[in-house]
Amino acid sequence: MNFYHRLLGLAFSGLLAFCSANAQAQTRTGLAPVRAAIMQTEPWGFFSKPGGDGKAGPPVGIWLDIAARIETEAGVAMVKTLKPYARVWQELDLGNADISFLIRSADREGQYAHAGHLFDFGTVVLADKKYPLPNYEALGGLRIGVMRGIRLSPRFDADTTLNKVEVRDYETMVQMLREGRLDAIAGNSVSLHYLVKRAALEAQVGKQWVLQVTPVTVHVSKLYAERDALARIEAAVQRLKRQGAFEAIIDRWVGRDWRVN
Repeated sequence: MNFYHRLLGLAFSGLLAFCSANAQAQTRTGLAPVRAAIMQTEPWGFFSKPGGDGKAGPPVGIWLDIAARIETEAGVAMVKTLKPYARVWQELDLGNADISFLIRSADREGQYAHAGHLFDFGTVVLADKKYPLPNYEALGGLRIGVMRGIRLSPRFDADTTLNKVEVRDYETMVQMLREGRLDAIAGNSVSLHYLVKRAALEAQVGKQWVLQVTPVTVHVSKLYAERDALARIEAAVQRLKRQGAFEAIIDRWVGRDWRVN
């Protein structure tokens, strides 16, 4: 089965899980649905391929699959909306979204509550094989693509000597690497390995340099006050995490190269 056929199967199974979880959650509690802002980028959250009518299909991706599992386990429905990465933070700050699934960083500590630790992934740099990365210092002089507003590691984020090129999304970064407009790309290990594989760039990219291992949590807007829903979500996340459910979902989309532990 080729990569795109596998994606089609994942998208279909994700859609079924999404519909089933919403129906079950709405019948099990009287709680209002939780508004979840989801970063719009493959493979986390994106619209499936257009059908015969040319209209984009329903949203699919890792976060849609994870949200569906949490909905079923917690008995709490979620209304999920895809947003650009920087906009997700704005939606939480303004109270237009109740929760999101994001990396936990020290510089944002205290700005958001958390309703469960999902998993850890690596924040990494992948460079063209022409530029081996034996150590952090090897990043000097490289044109490194980073997504606007992202936090990767305290050292990397604060390093003004690096040539960091801000782009809108991971897809753009990978395309620029392919075209030789970037020497390296930085971000989370899941997104980068997925997109490099999708673009068939494995032969162009060398071994990753791990900046740090980063926790991913359910972030909660400070303006959201439904304690019962949050307690249900956090308990569900803890149970699913013990089962290894979240890592298994990511493995189905990406394989195991994203893991850094």
